[in-house]
Amino acid sequence: MNLMLIGGGQLIAPSHQVINRHVVQLTKHAPHIVFLPTASRDERLYQEQFRATYEALGATVSIVTLFDDNQTIDTQRQLLQHADIIYVGGGHYPLLAKTLEDTGMGVLLKQAVERGTWYVGVSAGAIYPMEYGIRTIESGNDYCLDTGQSWLSGCLCPHLNQERRAARFQDYLPQMESAIGLPDDTAYIQSETDQYMLGEGYELYK
Repeated sequence: MNLMLIGGGQLIAPSHQVINRHVVQLTKHAPHIVFLPTASRDERLYQEQFRATYEALGATVSIVTLFDDNQTIDTQRQLLQHADIIYVGGGHYPLLAKTLEDTGMGVLLKQAVERGTWYVGVSAGAIYPMEYGIRTIESGNDYCLDTGQSWLSGCLCPHLNQERRAARFQDYLPQMESAIGLPDDTAYIQSETDQYMLGEGYELYK
């Protein structure tokens, strides 16, 4: 299973460019990246920034949108089948998980990952493949433990640089056999042959 899980950060910020360049370097050739901005409800600006950022780095970019009727499921299936990298963006985690389940996209994502396609997720997208993750509660003023798809065991806390979120992560750690804490602009990378971290300030518990 090939996964790159990113703690967060602003896609176009100078501090995030090391992360962006690393995504493109996951493959040995200029990759075809399929972007799912689902957790942001397909926010148009996010789509535009993603396309501009990754095309400037030499990637071919396709975007799967799940909140309009412009794409058929057959088109989306074809895009995923021809992707080198599937990038699942940040935003509202419960919205992401429910939408992927309701549309059947979650099944297609799992099939792609099982074929060896790279899965890259940031924030909400990074929680999705985990057993557990620390997400923002609906009121927006605290954090809670939620469940993911359990492709990878353990708990992931994105945005570890946020003090209250980091405190909640520490609260839940005794329940976990393994856990990953990722500040913005950091990443955990696991391929079929390697495992490593990118950035500074991360925490890894095994």
